[in-house]
Amino acid sequence: MGILQGQSLFFKPGPPAEPGKAYVPLVDFLLKEVRGESVLDIGGGRGAYALELKKAGYDTVVADINAKSLEVAVANGLKTKLLDVGESVGEKVADTVTLVEVLEHVDDPKAFLQNAILAARKRVLFTLPCTESFEELFPIGLSYAHIAVSDHLWHFSYSEMKSLLDSIGMPYRLEMGDYLFPHMSMVTLRQSMKGPLGYLAMLPLRIANRLGLVPKKYPSRFYGVIEIL
Repeated sequence: MGILQGQSLFFKPGPPAEPGKAYVPLVDFLLKEVRGESVLDIGGGRGAYALELKKAGYDTVVADINAKSLEVAVANGLKTKLLDVGESVGEKVADTVTLVEVLEHVDDPKAFLQNAILAARKRVLFTLPCTESFEELFPIGLSYAHIAVSDHLWHFSYSEMKSLLDSIGMPYRLEMGDYLFPHMSMVTLRQSMKGPLGYLAMLPLRIANRLGLVPKKYPSRFYGVIEIL
């Protein structure tokens, strides 16, 4: 989809994740893919994800342009770096650089990624919303929650995100995850059957989904790894 033109005042920016309330799948991704001992969390806000990495034994620094958010990070025992808008964090400053739900907020995602690559010695890890199936969901009255967040400047399909990464010229791995419930029939069922009866009607499908028996169809998030040469 590329850049989102026009935004409604009805929708408000989403708040940064609070320390202790980090989204578990994102934490699992970071802990699995971090390399080295030091981590620079660019755009890390209040330090929710940096704190989880620190608990795991990594030397973590949160870099952000929001001084108020960094005060929360400091209060939770994290090292921080206050940045000016557009300021580079330097070269080879950490083994792994993380960008957790950041690229969709910046004016130039490619340039931002390139600066993160310069700052990393081993890897850059990033996550951001994926709108791969938006054109299929929208006509039936469904959408991703993040499409309506007013501080998201960019929305990418898989091919758009892949093209951006290809243009940078570094080895990478890009995966889609956090799949929405895959069957539109379930939406109809849920809307037509309210209360306990609707819950019971959907229960077999929910169990099958948890067991991995339902095909995945609607991804809502990218998970990316860039290797530093």
